Amino acid sequence: MQPLLVTAAVIISQDKVLITRRPEGVSYGGYWEFPGGKVEAGESPEEALIREIREELGADVAIMEIFKVVYHRYDWGPVLILAYRCLLSSHELQNIGVAEHRWVGLRELQDYTLLPADGPIAAQLASLQHP
Repeated sequence: MQPLLVTAAVIISQDKVLITRRPEGVSYGGYWEFPGGKVEAGESPEEALIREIREELGADVAIMEIFKVVYHRYDWGPVLILAYRCLLSSHELQNIGVAEHRWVGLRELQDYTLLPADGPIAAQLASLQHP
């Protein structure tokens, strides 16, 4: 089975990273994650990530480099996450497709219930000395 290709934005500002909480009533509702989502047919991963950030937060991002690639197998199937380091172009965020967003200290990520597939991204962030 081909993995579902998804993207995630790693947005760091002043030693804090942006995470979002999934709405109740969806799979893993209430869990925290790095903003992003699945790549649709005909999209590049970068185009998908830009679209997802607009849909979820009403914001624009500049995509830098890949920060981490994660393969994770859920009960329903595998996912391949391309996590990109991004710069936020908009300073005002809206909770459009998310329940809420927070800026969290890199070492505080362990205090949040993250999606299982986002765990390796959080672990790499927590190990950074100077983001």
